[in-house]
Amino acid sequence: MSMSGAWRIMVVSKESLFAQRIVFSGDVQKMFVGELGASTSASGRRWTLRFEHDRGDGVWRPNVSVEAGEIVRQGNQFQRLIATKDVFWRGDRGHDDLKLLLTRPASAGAPAEGVGAPYAVDVNLHELPASLVLPSVDSPDVQQERQRAYGDPGSAGTPLIRGPW
Repeated sequence: MSMSGAWRIMVVSKESLFAQRIVFSGDVQKMFVGELGASTSASGRRWTLRFEHDRGDGVWRPNVSVEAGEIVRQGNQFQRLIATKDVFWRGDRGHDDLKLLLTRPASAGAPAEGVGAPYAVDVNLHELPASLVLPSVDSPDVQQERQRAYGDPGSAGTPLIRGPW
Protein backbone atom coordinates (compact mmCIF):
# COMPACT_ATOMS: atom_id res chain seq x y z
CA MET A 1 0.00 0.00 0.00
CA SER A 2 1.51 3.34 -1.09
CA MET A 3 1.48 6.55 0.94
CA SER A 4 3.12 9.96 0.80
CA GLY A 5 3.71 12.81 3.21
CA ALA A 6 4.05 12.79 6.99
CA TRP A 7 1.70 10.49 8.92
CA ARG A 8 1.33 9.20 12.48
CA ILE A 9 0.47 5.48 12.53
CA MET A 10 -1.26 3.90 15.55
CA VAL A 11 -2.53 0.35 16.11
CA VAL A 12 -6.14 0.79 17.23
CA SER A 13 -7.20 -2.88 17.20
CA LYS A 14 -5.60 -6.33 17.07
CA GLU A 15 -7.86 -9.38 17.00
CA SER A 16 -5.35 -11.94 15.70
CA LEU A 17 -3.56 -14.50 17.85
CA PHE A 18 -0.60 -14.23 15.45
CA ALA A 19 2.17 -11.67 15.86
CA GLN A 20 1.76 -8.80 13.38
CA ARG A 21 4.25 -6.37 11.88
CA ILE A 22 4.31 -3.59 9.32
CA VAL A 23 7.30 -3.29 6.97
CA PHE A 24 7.96 0.19 5.54
CA SER A 25 9.86 0.63 2.29
CA GLY A 26 10.60 3.46 -0.13
CA ASP A 27 11.52 6.79 1.48
CA VAL A 28 10.85 5.18 4.89
CA GLN A 29 12.83 2.03 5.78
CA LYS A 30 11.79 0.36 9.02
CA MET A 31 9.69 -2.34 10.69
CA PHE A 32 6.97 -1.72 13.23
CA VAL A 33 5.48 -4.33 15.59
CA GLY A 34 1.68 -4.36 15.43
CA GLU A 35 0.69 -4.40 19.11
CA LEU A 36 -2.42 -2.65 20.41
CA GLY A 37 -1.65 0.99 21.27
CA ALA A 38 1.77 1.01 19.58
CA SER A 39 2.50 4.01 17.37
CA THR A 40 5.15 5.35 15.04
CA SER A 41 5.50 8.02 12.40
CA ALA A 42 6.57 8.04 8.76
CA SER A 43 7.43 10.90 6.45
CA GLY A 44 8.56 10.92 2.85
CA ARG A 45 7.65 11.63 -0.73
CA ARG A 46 6.60 8.02 -1.37
CA TRP A 47 6.63 5.06 0.97
CA THR A 48 4.81 1.76 1.19
CA LEU A 49 3.38 -0.41 3.93
CA ARG A 50 3.46 -4.21 3.82
CA PHE A 51 1.58 -6.19 6.47
CA GLU A 52 2.91 -9.52 7.72
CA HIS A 53 2.12 -12.13 10.39
CA ASP A 54 4.04 -14.89 12.19
CA ARG A 55 2.07 -18.07 12.99
CA GLY A 56 4.49 -18.91 15.80
CA ASP A 57 7.09 -20.68 13.68
CA GLY A 58 9.37 -17.66 13.17
CA VAL A 59 8.39 -17.22 9.50
CA TRP A 60 6.87 -13.87 8.52
CA ARG A 61 4.17 -14.26 5.86
CA PRO A 62 2.25 -11.52 4.01
CA ASN A 63 -1.30 -10.88 5.21
CA VAL A 64 -3.79 -12.10 2.62
CA SER A 65 -5.83 -8.90 2.36
CA VAL A 66 -5.74 -5.19 3.22
CA GLU A 67 -8.67 -2.77 3.16
CA ALA A 68 -7.66 0.89 3.14
CA GLY A 69 -10.37 3.43 3.83
CA GLU A 70 -10.56 6.82 2.21
CA ILE A 71 -8.60 9.75 3.56
CA VAL A 72 -11.14 11.88 5.42
CA ARG A 73 -10.92 15.20 7.20
CA GLN A 74 -11.92 14.99 10.85
CA GLY A 75 -11.69 18.39 12.52
CA ASN A 76 -8.12 19.64 12.24
CA GLN A 77 -6.60 16.41 10.88
CA PHE A 78 -6.75 13.99 8.00
CA GLN A 79 -7.39 10.35 8.91
CA ARG A 80 -7.22 6.99 7.18
CA LEU A 81 -8.22 3.61 8.63
CA ILE A 82 -6.45 0.49 7.37
CA ALA A 83 -7.70 -3.00 8.27
CA THR A 84 -5.94 -6.27 7.43
CA LYS A 85 -6.70 -9.97 7.34
CA ASP A 86 -3.78 -12.30 7.99
CA VAL A 87 -5.41 -15.66 7.11
CA PHE A 88 -8.90 -16.45 5.83
CA TRP A 89 -10.53 -19.06 8.07
CA ARG A 90 -13.86 -20.78 7.53
CA GLY A 91 -16.47 -18.46 8.97
CA ASP A 92 -13.98 -15.63 9.60
CA ARG A 93 -13.40 -13.35 6.65
CA GLY A 94 -13.54 -10.02 8.50
CA HIS A 95 -10.70 -7.53 8.23
CA ASP A 96 -10.14 -7.20 11.96
CA ASP A 97 -6.79 -8.90 12.57
CA LEU A 98 -4.91 -5.60 12.63
CA LYS A 99 -6.37 -2.10 12.33
CA LEU A 100 -4.28 1.04 11.99
CA LEU A 101 -5.31 4.65 12.17
CA LEU A 102 -3.13 7.04 10.18
CA THR A 103 -3.40 10.74 11.01
CA ARG A 104 -1.76 13.97 9.93
CA PRO A 105 -2.49 17.62 10.77
CA ALA A 106 -4.62 19.74 8.48
CA SER A 107 -4.49 23.48 8.87
CA ALA A 108 -7.82 25.27 9.29
CA GLY A 109 -7.71 26.72 5.79
CA ALA A 110 -6.30 23.65 4.04
CA PRO A 111 -8.26 22.64 0.96
CA ALA A 112 -9.87 19.21 0.98
CA GLU A 113 -8.24 18.22 -2.31
CA GLY A 114 -6.20 15.51 -0.57
CA VAL A 115 -9.35 13.95 0.86
CA GLY A 116 -10.80 10.77 -0.59
CA ALA A 117 -9.49 7.54 -1.99
CA PRO A 118 -6.36 7.99 -4.10
CA TYR A 119 -6.92 7.07 -7.73
CA ALA A 120 -5.57 7.67 -11.19
CA VAL A 121 -7.33 8.48 -14.44
CA ASP A 122 -6.33 8.02 -18.04
CA VAL A 123 -6.50 10.77 -20.70
CA ASN A 124 -10.23 10.13 -21.21
CA LEU A 125 -10.82 10.54 -17.45
CA HIS A 126 -11.69 6.88 -16.92
CA GLU A 127 -10.51 5.42 -13.61
CA LEU A 128 -7.45 3.22 -13.96
CA PRO A 129 -6.86 0.12 -11.83
CA ALA A 130 -5.09 0.74 -8.53
CA SER A 131 -2.38 -1.76 -9.42
CA LEU A 132 -1.39 -0.11 -12.69
CA VAL A 133 2.20 -1.00 -13.55
CA LEU A 134 3.93 1.03 -16.21
CA PRO A 135 7.07 -0.23 -17.92
CA SER A 136 10.33 1.42 -17.04
CA VAL A 137 11.48 4.10 -19.48
CA ASP A 138 14.53 1.94 -20.13
CA SER A 139 12.41 -1.16 -20.75
CA PRO A 140 12.51 -2.79 -24.21
CA ASP A 141 8.68 -2.78 -24.07
CA VAL A 142 8.53 1.01 -24.30
CA GLN A 143 8.24 2.53 -27.75
CA GLN A 144 10.66 5.39 -28.02
CA GLU A 145 9.49 8.66 -29.56
CA ARG A 146 11.40 11.18 -31.64
CA GLN A 147 10.10 14.70 -31.95
CA ARG A 148 10.33 16.74 -35.13
CA ALA A 149 12.57 19.81 -34.91
CA TYR A 150 10.86 23.21 -35.21
CA GLY A 151 12.69 23.96 -38.46
CA ASP A 152 11.36 20.85 -40.23
CA PRO A 153 8.38 21.27 -42.58
CA GLY A 154 4.98 19.91 -41.56
CA SER A 155 1.85 21.01 -39.76
CA ALA A 156 1.49 21.25 -36.00
CA GLY A 157 -0.88 18.29 -36.15
CA THR A 158 1.73 15.91 -37.57
CA PRO A 159 2.01 12.98 -35.17
CA LEU A 160 5.30 12.02 -33.60
CA ILE A 161 7.27 9.40 -35.50
CA ARG A 162 7.62 6.15 -33.57
CA GLY A 163 10.52 3.88 -34.27
CA PRO A 164 12.31 0.85 -32.92
CA TRP A 165 15.51 2.77 -32.10
